[in-house]
Amino acid sequence: MKKSTKSYLFPHVPNEGISDNPTLLRITITPSFTKVDFGYSTFNSIYNNGGWIQISPETYMRERNGKKVYKLLNTNGISFSPNKHYFESQRDWQFYSLYFEAIPQEDGVYEIIEPEFMEDKEEISAAHHVSGENFDFFNIQIDMVKAVQI
Repeated sequence: MKKSTKSYLFPHVPNEGISDNPTLLRITITPSFTKVDFGYSTFNSIYNNGGWIQISPETYMRERNGKKVYKLLNTNGISFSPNKHYFESQRDWQFYSLYFEAIPQEDGVYEIIEPEFMEDKEEISAAHHVSGENFDFFNIQIDMVKAVQI
């Protein structure tokens, strides 16, 4: 089978998150990587300064059936833990991208999972418990009919 040299944008991707913040905005699939774009707002933050965000370097994307795992390669706009991106107010926002290994350019259903990391486990658990937020996304539906070739 010949490897594709094309890239595809999915401007709206059906998915199920624990909450709508962060929001999965779009996915780009290239032959080299998969880029997942998110938006995060502090509008409902329990923190006066809006709090902070970070991502575990152990975060991964996988096929829903769990057969294949795609590693997180890089980020843009969000810090790898233990570093944090701090907000300035309860009216702040941040767009960021996660870059994973390339997923197949075909229909599929995926999950993005951020395992809790030991250094901040208690702090993260407390924040998730209070806010109801967690960085796990399920039933991310890639439908090639809806792809825009770029």
